[in-house]
Amino acid sequence: MINLIRILISISVLIPLILNAHSGGLNKSGCHNNTKTGDYHCHRKQSSSSQTKASSKFIRSEFGYKSYKANTSIGFYTQEVCETVHIDHVVSLKDAYVSGAKNWPNSLKRQFANDKENHRPTCSRINMSKSSGTPSEFLRRSKDGKGLDYEIDTFCSYISIYFHIKQKYHLSTANNQLEILSLCN
Repeated sequence: MINLIRILISISVLIPLILNAHSGGLNKSGCHNNTKTGDYHCHRKQSSSSQTKASSKFIRSEFGYKSYKANTSIGFYTQEVCETVHIDHVVSLKDAYVSGAKNWPNSLKRQFANDKENHRPTCSRINMSKSSGTPSEFLRRSKDGKGLDYEIDTFCSYISIYFHIKQKYHLSTANNQLEILSLCN
């Protein structure tokens, strides 16, 4: 009888986990892209005291990005066929935030996040490596020898789009190493 109770308890614990499981690893904020549906969401809830403290910090959900599936399997940066494709923000939401978007109303944050001019289909592993990095950080990460090295075949196109978006939204370039532009002249 005790064994039957243990089995029932085990099943009652496992069933909710199985029903709620889906693909996509979590980032340091407890959020991720669900690779099955393409949406971005978070699993870890902040306490009300940490939400108050976080109001001056980057909060991705304020940007209201509406995820969608790419219409290609070719990654923009590497021009390779991707196992899984994500839509990447050329100027990341966090980069925009630290470059001036933190002062925007949420409506402008949503406009920026959903501006397809700032989106590129990207191999998920490259998107995760690029993360919220600036062009110099992205270039460094592509060749840092820490496991995932890759060639950014469209680096100059990326730089062109990146600085166009920064200019379009009047975002600061103070966090950028502008000498990176010399690589494309």
